Amino acid sequence: MVLGKRFQMLTLMFLAWSVPGMGLGQKVQTAPSSPVTVLICYPGGAARSQDAQSATDTMLRVVEEGGDWTPGSMTSLFTTRIKECETHLDEDKPHFAITTLGTFLAYRERLDLIPLVQPVINGSSSEKYRIVVRKGTFTSIEELKGKTLGGSFVEETLFLKRVILQGKVDPASFFILKGSGRALRSLRALVKGDLDAVMVNSQQYRALGSLPFASEIAVAFTSAEVPLVGLVANGKRTTEDERNRFSQGLAKMCQHRDGRQLCELFGIERFIPADEQAFKTIITLWSAP
Repeated sequence: MVLGKRFQMLTLMFLAWSVPGMGLGQKVQTAPSSPVTVLICYPGGAARSQDAQSATDTMLRVVEEGGDWTPGSMTSLFTTRIKECETHLDEDKPHFAITTLGTFLAYRERLDLIPLVQPVINGSSSEKYRIVVRKGTFTSIEELKGKTLGGSFVEETLFLKRVILQGKVDPASFFILKGSGRALRSLRALVKGDLDAVMVNSQQYRALGSLPFASEIAVAFTSAEVPLVGLVANGKRTTEDERNRFSQGLAKMCQHRDGRQLCELFGIERFIPADEQAFKTIITLWSAP
């Protein structure tokens, strides 16, 4: 299935974004006294966590060699489950992480999470969330009251309420929520009639075109634009110099001979510094009573 392969490959791409000195002409750094941990939280992916963990570990070894790091100086954590992502953030407190926007907002103050860079896709560093339904069933959120809503993001109820739905409804009481670690599983359930609606982000929505039942799906709700989260740093466990070197390396990713192929594969045009104003706007929405 094309969708599954793209999810698994994008996991590897995210890891490549996350590690400094990937053949980018950076100054060689000595190995840290303890492993630099990169947490990858990728809800909705089709790859099994065990397979993805093995793949990301292998990629880290390649990065260590290419960046002249001591072998074993970097380690990765991977999950497709939001709850597991939260557990890793609580217990492991990784140096760097790729998370959902909702998870970033929930842990921003607790771990002093700092957005470093954002990918630019189709000329934009933002995305939208959509609620999709079977054609001919529902046309608005109001019609979905008491109906089942699936997807890989529905567990982030505060994020959906405050940021995506902007207080229009409380998803925890308005819908019957059916979370899933895999977006494709939820979409199949939607088409079979086992779910009334599914929440997807822009990446998942674009991938719908590769599915055989794409023509059976319609959009009932589209959110305002929210910033894409590329990579965040734990401000309590990283230095300003480390964060700056991360940002500089990632900014060159799409010009690198290997990185360019990954960027082109997923339509990534470039990486840019995190848009402070965009994140401030979202943080204001999140913090509103």
